[in-house]
Amino acid sequence: MISDSQKIQIAKNFAELHETQFTAWTPTKDYLSEDERYLTVYDNLIIGVYGDCYGINAEYDEDNNLIQEATEFEVEVEGFGSAAEQAEVFCFEITSELAGVSKFIEEHGRHGDW
Repeated sequence: MISDSQKIQIAKNFAELHETQFTAWTPTKDYLSEDERYLTVYDNLIIGVYGDCYGINAEYDEDNNLIQEATEFEVEVEGFGSAAEQAEVFCFEITSELAGVSKFIEEHGRHGDW
């Protein structure tokens, strides 16, 4: 399963794409730490809060059944706060052992049923 440090790094990479203050990407609440805020951003990324998230290297058989979980994902983020003020694609990779998380992201993101 992906570690918290990997999730935090993905969230930091996402935050760097945008001129908007980082706090705009998370709900207003008291966070125990800045790491907790980054973990919230990661969770929001994979559940589609900022745009649909889906695997780009998943493999399917002829009946459209998932046979290889994705390790690379992309999210098309609306122009809000982006440098170009237009939609941008944010890509990230899950490099740890797959434990069904990739399948969950792929199945929900692919069909938009969050």
